[in-house]
Parts: sequence; structure tokens; C-alpha cells
Amino acid sequence: MGTTSVDHIDDLEELFHHKLAQMYYTEQELVEALDEMAINASNDRMSEGFADHRDETRTHVQRLEEVFAALDRPAERRENPVLDALEQERATLEDAIEDDDMLNMAYLNAAMMTERIEMTSYEGLTTMANKIGYDNEIKKPLKSNHDEEESTYRELSAMETASDMKSLWDRLTPS
Repeated sequence: MGTTSVDHIDDLEELFHHKLAQMYYTEQELVEALDEMAINASNDRMSEGFADHRDETRTHVQRLEEVFAALDRPAERRENPVLDALEQERATLEDAIEDDDMLNMAYLNAAMMTERIEMTSYEGLTTMANKIGYDNEIKKPLKSNHDEEESTYRELSAMETASDMKSLWDRLTPS
């Protein structure tokens, strides 16, 4: 669990640290969620993709730890209500959906939403890091994480229209 309360944010540097701690929480939580989706997805391509991104996400966690170290701060987890809501929705859908193909589609949609949120979060952190005047020791890991999230989003988008998914869409789409 991470910290939920926010005492007071007086400057951009404090906001940066708050958002950095939220991303640290997010990436750590996603390692577990991606592992579960890799196990539960019935489509082999999706399952492998989730497993690969889980491993990549572990690297994202390490990079964020490097950022905390460069700031001479201990790595801190701060709950991210946006991620928590997505995780709650995923659990709700897992309980409600019995059809494997439908669940695969729900996972694909959840993954795409999560990647967009992560990309936006890293863009915000990078903007703040630039405005604060942080050096590349802080900015480079954030950019690397952003670029990998963007690549994953493109892969998910391609998967959505791939031929092996066409039969799922055809079966799930009303005639």
C-alpha cells in the first residue's frame, strides 16, 4: 500500500515528487496486474504480450528508483486513484464476464487505457523536470519509460486489428 494523504504542495518540485511517487506505486502495482492478465488471457499473443510488458514494467520500477536516488530521496509509493479505479474495474469485469474472448477484449481495452495514462503521466513528469531544471540523470529514465509505454501502446493498437483477433471481433460483434 502507498501513502494516500497529501499535506501541502507549495511548489513544482513537491508536485513532481508527489507525481513521481504515484508513478512508482503505479508501476509496482502493474507488475502484479500484468502477471494476472498474462495468466488469465486465453489468447496466446495477448498472454505473451502481457508477460513481456510485465518484465518491461519491472525495469520501469528500477528506473524510477534511480530517479529517487538521483534526487537523494528514498523511493516512495503514493497511491494513484486513477490506477486503483482501473484495477477495480478490471476485477469487476473478471467477475462479470464468463466468455474467454470477451475477457480478452476487456483486458486489451484496459491495457490500452492504462498505457495512455502512463504516457500522459511520464509526459507531465518530464515537463516538470524540464521546468525545475533537473539534469538528464532524472529526465532520461522518465523519457525511456515514456518511450517504452508508447511502444507498448502501438503494439496493443496493432493487436486490436490483427488477423488473429478478427475472429474474436467477428464473434463478439452483433450481426
